[in-house]
Order: sequence, then structure tokens, then C-alpha cells
Amino acid sequence: MFMFNRSKWGRALVIALVMVMLTTNVAQAGRPVAIVTPVSGATVSGSVAVTGTGSGAATRVAIDGGAWQATSGGKNWSYTWDTTLFSDGPHTVSAQYSDGTGTTSVNVTVANSAGPRAPVSGEVRINEFVAANGTVQTSEWVELYNTTAETLTIGSMWIDDISAGGGAPQQIPAGTTLAAGGYYVMTLSSYLNNTGDDVRFLAQDGTTVHDAYTYTSATTDMSWCRKPDGGSWSATECSPTQGSTNTPPLPAGTWTPGTLEIHVLNVGQGESQLIIGPTGKTLLIGISEENWNTNQGATWVASEIRRITGSSHLDYVMASHWHLDHMGYAGYGGIWSLLEQQGITADVLIDRDGATWVDSNSDGICDPDLEVVWHNAGTVSGTARNWTCWATDPRTIGGQIRQLAQINSTTQIDLGLASGVTVKVVQVDAQGVMQVDGVTPVAGDHTLDTLPTSENDYSITLWLNWGKFDFVTGGDTDGEYATSSFGYSYNDEETDVAARIGQEVEVIAVNHHGSSHSTNATYVGTLNPDAAIISSGSTNTYGHPDQTVLDRLYNNGTMRYLTQMGDPTRNYYDSVIANGNVMVQVTDGVNYTVHGTPYVATDPVVTPPAPRTPVVGEVLLNEFLPAPQTLFTTEWVELYNPTADRLDISGMWIDDLAGAGGAPKQIPAATILEPGSYYFMEMASYLNNTGDDVRLLGTDGALVYDAYTYTSTSYDLSYCRLPNGGTWTANCTATKGTANP
Repeated sequence: MFMFNRSKWGRALVIALVMVMLTTNVAQAGRPVAIVTPVSGATVSGSVAVTGTGSGAATRVAIDGGAWQATSGGKNWSYTWDTTLFSDGPHTVSAQYSDGTGTTSVNVTVANSAGPRAPVSGEVRINEFVAANGTVQTSEWVELYNTTAETLTIGSMWIDDISAGGGAPQQIPAGTTLAAGGYYVMTLSSYLNNTGDDVRFLAQDGTTVHDAYTYTSATTDMSWCRKPDGGSWSATECSPTQGSTNTPPLPAGTWTPGTLEIHVLNVGQGESQLIIGPTGKTLLIGISEENWNTNQGATWVASEIRRITGSSHLDYVMASHWHLDHMGYAGYGGIWSLLEQQGITADVLIDRDGATWVDSNSDGICDPDLEVVWHNAGTVSGTARNWTCWATDPRTIGGQIRQLAQINSTTQIDLGLASGVTVKVVQVDAQGVMQVDGVTPVAGDHTLDTLPTSENDYSITLWLNWGKFDFVTGGDTDGEYATSSFGYSYNDEETDVAARIGQEVEVIAVNHHGSSHSTNATYVGTLNPDAAIISSGSTNTYGHPDQTVLDRLYNNGTMRYLTQMGDPTRNYYDSVIANGNVMVQVTDGVNYTVHGTPYVATDPVVTPPAPRTPVVGEVLLNEFLPAPQTLFTTEWVELYNPTADRLDISGMWIDDLAGAGGAPKQIPAATILEPGSYYFMEMASYLNNTGDDVRLLGTDGALVYDAYTYTSTSYDLSYCRLPNGGTWTANCTATKGTANP
């Protein structure tokens, strides 16, 4: 064994080794102590491994500044902490070298009592957030929602934006719990992008994604939200409800059970009427939108439906015609938004027969420019085309509940039939109305005409009756023949409607917002209303209501009620400007109020309505006898009126085989066919015994109203429909001018 200290070389080596050891100890003593677990902010329980790193020198641990306890290990040290010896709540874990240097600490929360558990993915969801704050929402914020029935701990979890980009993740404070069905809101500043971003909810590890949502735009003071809470994300932005439900509970409703209420909603330059029958059945007519790409009208009307009815359900929804201010734009707002976005449901959508979608390329996608086939239309628009794509598609909500309005029906819309309330479809698609030439029907496809018809001409008119009370509403129904400066025609449907109603009524909704093209003298004089309600906008640029309309109603003794003042240059006389909804409330079919003013309904003075021109199918061949012998001395043809209206059949024709046989026989002038009655024409040697055609033609001698072909005859026996207007039968016992057996 060498003895280094006995030579100068040995002594030098010993000195060198001592210096190396001293230098190493100084370097180790200068390396700080670090606590690896638990991390600051963590929630701990039971036996916890406190671990860390150091220089290799001895280390020790203390809890809350208490006695120091030695650790085991060297550079990677550990200490077992029994947290059950400590109270639940915040505590400080400290570590240092045994010589008291290099002290470090972390703050944790002890939770040993049976407390909330951490959520699993999907149990706590991002429920709502505001990305673009403004004057109402003063900061950005993200709201979480607990979908479970138990309290959950979300302390030390994270809210983040786009992964690996954007702002730094924001940690939820330790110890934060979220009650069952409760909300947690974190406010942020300049964190989420207005032009689109991700919102993510992460686990304590900052990596595992519990929930996420991507948006592409943000409107100031609006939110993106789930409806209902924890449900699907809304397709459009929401009105923020920070820290509370996204679907507030329904109000009690203002409607008085047992009464009939007509609410003309204050939608400005548009139409929206909510009618509630005495049993609570509901009909909404129209939703107005100011622009094609907005749903503000639908949002507000939905809130009014809930406020008034205390419900999110309607029995019927109807668009009077296909204009933006009466139904909105499908895919963005209006009736589409009401049913697709606003949480309002309906049993039936009443619509006019304007067009249908024909999937010509079988791709299942409606092309509004190429695949719309027009039925009753003149001027058309993107509003009409997109409505057709939605409303006639059997896969959509609208397509599944759509019904075409049935003219003369009193049962299609039931607002309380059992209580004596009837709603009659008086007119739709201008059936039976002729253009100014007196020959060309307004109905039909006029989209390619040089002078197409106005969309207003096809409006639906309804007549509501309860006891002695009558109300009429007709969308934008026109009341004159005129040519628009925009290259289309107006046609007079109001005179036809007046004839179909033929009596006085109590209240009307003034057609076409009080336009000069509507509310003609015949219409006002025939209906002679006690009150008229006008829905027009205070900033409208159309001059609504027209002064001639206001004058006509005033001179007729009809009180005028307006949701808001229209053209400020008009003389409104003593009209009531509501600056809000106008409500008609009928208590018993006799007594009613309009905007609080009491009225008493009276039985109308009924005069026989003026006859109108029939449409195809309204006058029928009912019976004819081609071979008289002993019981009858002449041939004859009988017509039958199955409708409830007086029909003018003057100038129509009875004919046999087209382009052959005898000359057509014209029905004399001033021939009126009363409801349910018969007209017969006698003739000699006109119909062939061996077979022939019998045809009923329009006044033009060309349009076929009805026809029947027979191939043989029996003397003194007829061909007849059984029952009247029913199926054809041979060898009937002839009943000329009376009911068929």
C-alpha cells in the first residue's frame, strides 16, 4: 500500500483530491431543490408521494412550516405524506437541503372527505361563450355546464382556444366545484378571435379534450350557445344568458282562456298575426324580415308566441303569399327559422300552390334556379324559389307538415269548431279571377308573360267567424287593375273576395299595408267593418298607408288602428297609433275590444252576394237524356252547382263532340246558378243515340269545364251522376231539374 503523504508527490496528490471534493460539494450545494409532485394547485388525498430533485445532498420536507422530515434518495428524492393527518383545504409543501438552503414550495388542496369526483369526458360541456364583447357584454367569457345529477370538481382543469396556438390555456382555480345542472363562467380579455377560433375544455393534464367547439364568426354582444343546455349547438347566434339557462322557462302566457284573441304584431313594414281560439288553438299568419339574410323577425315573433300563449307550439302556421315581409327567406329567417331554429313547433303549415321542386337530376338537392316548376305565379324572386325548395321537400320540417289551402273549406283550419269558431278559406291563388281582358285567368303560370302578374294577387284570404263576430285578413290582396312601373300587373281580387263574403264584418286587417292598390270601394262597402287594423312601418318608403285608403275608411265610419305610424305626411284623422301590437279580444262571440276600445258585434244585414264566374270543377254536367221517346219529347242536359256560392254561367257553352257534330249551344245571358241548384238546356236531335260526347265549355268556347263520353242509349233513360256531382251511371230514371236518386 502506497503512503502518499510520505513524499512530496504523495502530499500533492492528497491536496488535489481534497480540492476536487470541496469544489464538487460547493457545486452540488448550489443546485436548487425542486418539487416534481404534487404540482402547485393540485388536489390531493390519502397517501401522497412528494418527489423532487436536488444535487444529491440530503434533503428534507415540511408541511405548513412544521417539523422537517428527512427524505429518501439522493438526486431524485421522495417522501410519503399522509394527508389524512391534515385537515381538508389548502396546505403548503416545502422542501430544502438539510443545511436549510435551496428552499422551494408548492400549494395544494387536501380533500380526504367524500367529495365531488372529477368529470369524465362529456359530463361537463362548453355551454355558451361570447367571443366579441361590446357595450352589453363587457368581456369575453366561456360558460361550462354540468350535465349530470351530481356535483363535480373541475379545479385545475383548463379552458383553451385553438390547439398549439392562440393564447395560453387558462386554468380553473383549484377546488372549484360545479353543482348538478349548474354553470361555471370564466371571463377572458382579448382571448377569442372575432373571425373564428376554437373553444376547448381540457383535463388537468392540459392535453385531454373533454369538449370543443369551432366557430367561424362572432357578432358583437351575441353568443354561441347550446339549446337546450348541454344539447346541440344553435345554428345561429344567441342572446347571451351568462350563468343561466339558454332556454328560459316559458312564461304563464297573457291569453285569457275562453276568449278569441287576434294579435296584429308590431313588425313594422310587414305582416304577422297571432290568432288564438277560445279553446287555445293557435294560428300564426306570416313573419316579416327586413333583409333576406336575417332572422331577427323570427326571433322576436318566437318570443311573442311564448309570451302570449305560454307555449312553444302552434297548431297552424300560414304564409299568405311568397314575399319577404310576409314569410322571410328560407335558410335564413322567417317561417323557416321559426320552425328550424327558434324551437317553435307546428302541426300544419298552410301554403298556397305557387310552385314545386322537381328533382330533375335525381341528386336530392334542390337547385332553386333550375328545379322549380311554377304553378300559380307571375313575378318570382329568390324568396319564392328558396321557399319552394324548403316547403315542398318532404324531408324538411316544412315539407312534412305542408298543406295547400283549400278554397271554400271551413274545416281545414280548426280554431275551435266545437265551440262554434269557423275559419273559411275565401280565396287562394286568385281562383276564378280574370285579368283585365276578362278572359285570361290570374291563376296559372305567368312567369314568362310579357306582363307577369303580381305575387300579391295570389294571397290567401281568411274569414273567421264566432257568433256575431267576423274578422277578415287577406295578406297583400290587390283591389285594382293596374300596371306597375316595375313591369308587372295588379289584378282585382278584392271584388271577388267581397262577393264571396257578401256581408258586413266587424274587423278587417287592411290588405297590403294600406297600399293604394288595395282596400277598394267595393271591398270596404261590402264588408263595412267597424274597425280596420293597418300594419305598416314608420320608415317605409312606399307611402303606406295611402291617403285614399285612410279617407275611404274614415268616410265609411270605420275606426283605424295602426301598429305604428306610416308615412308621416298622411292625414290620419282620429286613428289610434298603438306603437305596439294591436289586439282584438272577443269574449263571447258578441262583445269585443280593439286595443282596449269596446264594441258590440251585430248580425250582418245579409244581401245575396253578387254571383261570380266559376272555375273548372265548380259547375258539373250532372245528367243528360240523349234518346227521348214517350216520357220526354226533347233531349236535355242538366248542370249542377256543388258550391256554396252563386255562380254566373252566362255565355258558357254546351257542346257535343269537339270539332264535329252540332254547333255549340250558348247559355243565355244573366243565367245565375244558385248554390246546390240545377240548370238544364233542352235541344232537338243534337246528341247521337249511338254514342257521343257531352261537354261544358267556358265563355271562350274552348276551356273544358266538364265532359263525358257515352257509347249507347236507352229510350227515356238518362246518364246521371250518383249522387249529384258523383260518379257517372247509365240507364238512370231521369230526374230533370231535381236531385238524382
